[in-house]
Amino acid sequence: SIIIFVVGIVLFIVAGGAASSASSTNSTSLGAGAGIMAIVSLLLYIVASVLAIIAWIGALIKTAKLGQWVWFILVILFAPIAMLVYIFAGPTEPKTAAMAA
Repeated sequence: SIIIFVVGIVLFIVAGGAASSASSTNSTSLGAGAGIMAIVSLLLYIVASVLAIIAWIGALIKTAKLGQWVWFILVILFAPIAMLVYIFAGPTEPKTAAMAA
């Protein structure tokens, strides 16, 4: 979802540049292209947001099932940053199994 979001930002910036150059040159084809790019970037934002929410809910469910309540609270409070840390350093086994070993 991060990559899709970045692509959406780039398209939005390009669309803004195309729209400004279209208005200065009175070209309707550039303006239409900029409008299409803006719509595509908006759709990419929506897709990225849906994927991010699905990943966030999945992380919450997994941490709750594992009984990792500190991770659960961190993912709730600091969703964007905690999700990135969780990908690389998140818990993989239940808290009770870790204590028994």
